Amino acid sequence: MKNLEKGTIYICLVIVAMLLTGCFWQSTGSVPKKLPPLKKIAVLPMDRASTKPASERPTCNIGGQSLYTSSYVTPEAAQKVTDILYSLILKDKRFKPVTQGQCMGLLNAILQRKVNPSELKILRAFGKDLDADAILYGKLYRFRERVGSEYAVKSPASVAFSLILVRVADGKVLWRYSFDETQQALTENLFNWRFYKSEGMRWVTAEELAAYGLKQAIEELEKALP
Repeated sequence: MKNLEKGTIYICLVIVAMLLTGCFWQSTGSVPKKLPPLKKIAVLPMDRASTKPASERPTCNIGGQSLYTSSYVTPEAAQKVTDILYSLILKDKRFKPVTQGQCMGLLNAILQRKVNPSELKILRAFGKDLDADAILYGKLYRFRERVGSEYAVKSPASVAFSLILVRVADGKVLWRYSFDETQQALTENLFNWRFYKSEGMRWVTAEELAAYGLKQAIEELEKALP
């Protein structure tokens, strides 16, 4: 019996050690690798995977196929995520944020030139018009707000987005990152320990969950850039 108890204690200690060293952590991004030198990266406003263009104010939407099952995303939600993204890249002079109005103007001009309306070709056309080496393009698939408070929820926040870095010269996707998270209680999923270490033991808003995911993404991208 004593040997069994010692074995159980040992296994528990091993699990704790693995958690503390991050062995259970799985990144939602790609494997970091060094990217080629890029002097100017134009950053577009977050695109929306699902819209209702006939009943809302226009925004710069490029389109393309969805990676996830998406739900309707409001212009306000996309703007919140765009603001977070732009705040994270301000200190790096290589990144050049593109305003919503500038994006819409460029998109209209590109479509009038009858550029083949594939997502990749439109992104390359954006890059050429902006004299950029690469385009950082994001799409927001889901932005569902929590129902409840910080300490008791009926439904937790849920956010899904993707980011890609496209080289303008040849249209090659140099880097990609995807984030698809619905907050779970730590007791339900021990793999979330890093999230709770960062955000505290509480239920976050959709904006806070998006900020957490974007921070991970930009940190990974900046490490990959020379």
